[in-house]
Amino acid sequence: MPVQKRFFGLRHAFNGLGLFLRSESNGRMHAAATIAVIALAAWLRCSLAEWAMLAIITGMVWLTEMLNTAIEKIMDYVQPDIHPKVKWIKDVSAGAVLVAAVTALTVGGIIFVPKLLAL
Repeated sequence: MPVQKRFFGLRHAFNGLGLFLRSESNGRMHAAATIAVIALAAWLRCSLAEWAMLAIITGMVWLTEMLNTAIEKIMDYVQPDIHPKVKWIKDVSAGAVLVAAVTALTVGGIIFVPKLLAL
């Protein structure tokens, strides 16, 4: 694949991220939470393995939130009216975000709570 095509693909990806952050309050909330996690991990001097776990779980939350948003937008386009099947699809995709967020809170607790208690 030519470099120019790769560049345009990357440009579209960054555009999508920007659209997500500008249009979705949950995106801005995740950005603030990510900054807080990075700051706390730096302040508590997390190990490389802890940084890796935090990066993976943070990416998982971002991924699920962005996919949930895309699914919701698609369903709103395909079926603007309230429909039980659309509700099911939206609820399940929102549930995926909840699972990711609870998992992130658990991992964050495992990493941060002992360090904070030791201060």
